[in-house]
Formats: sequence, C-alpha cells, structure tokens
Amino acid sequence: MKEQIKQIVILLGIIAVVITGLVLLTNGKKQDAPSTAAEVKKNEDLTAKELAYDFGTISMSKGKVAKEFLLENKNFNIILVGEVFTSCMCTEAELKTGDKTAGPFGMQGHGGGRKANLEVKPGETLTVKAIFDPSAHGPSGVGPIERQIIIFTGADKLPISLQFKAVVTP
Repeated sequence: MKEQIKQIVILLGIIAVVITGLVLLTNGKKQDAPSTAAEVKKNEDLTAKELAYDFGTISMSKGKVAKEFLLENKNFNIILVGEVFTSCMCTEAELKTGDKTAGPFGMQGHGGGRKANLEVKPGETLTVKAIFDPSAHGPSGVGPIERQIIIFTGADKLPISLQFKAVVTP
C-alpha cells in the first residue's frame, strides 16, 4: 500500500513539472507585441485611420458586438499578412481583402496564432472585423475590458495592434 502511494506521489510530481514547463514555454511567446497605438506606428506596411475603438457600454444579454478596422496598403509592394491572434478567447478576428477571406482567428492556444496568408496589393484595403462576445466570461465578466488583435506582416516589422474597449453590463 505504501509503495502505491509513493508511486502516485511521484507520478503527480512529474505531471506537475511537465505542466509547469508547458505553461512557462507557451507564455514566453510573442511578449514583444505592442501595447499602445503609438508603438504600432512603427509598422508602415498597412496604415489605418483608426487603431482603437470604444464600444462604450454594452450588455451581455444583447450578444456579440463587432467593429471593422480598415488597413490600407499605401506601399508599392504586396504585403503578406502572416500570423494573427487576439488577446483573449472572448475575441475573434476575421480578415478580408478583395474576394479573399481568412479566419476566424482567436487567442493563441485557442484557435489563434495561425497565419492568414493573405496578400494585400498596393492600393488595396484589408478589412479586419473584431468580434467581441461579452458573455464569454460568464456573470463575472462585467466591468471595463480592453482587448487587442495582433497582426504580423513580416519578421522585421513590429506587429499591428488593433484595440478596443468597452464596459460590460449584465
């Protein structure tokens, strides 16, 4: 009996070490994503008239809300949209340029962090639809929120961060 308990304790210890290692490994990715609109301006591949939006007060009972951000390619080169993810699983992003679409994209580890592989030609606009589900966090998810959609356009470029905020009520 003591031998079985000892084996169970050792097994649980190994599992705890593996889980801790995985958490530390996955939390270390993409820590350099910008947190303010001022940092985003360093990415000049796609330009936006609006990088942040305030939904104001929204109600969980009324369902999801959405906002479209427009990013224009004012360069002479085709811009390849790479990895896309959101800051929380309550948020999704859908992308469209011309007749091509990609998404929905979500939080890394929850459907996000995939590549869009969309080409935005010179003069074209990339539409990024931000979809927020205020009821995703349940009854405890009331109050002010801030979320981001992170879009990568090249290894040598800072990502683009589209941000929104709201005050969630029941």
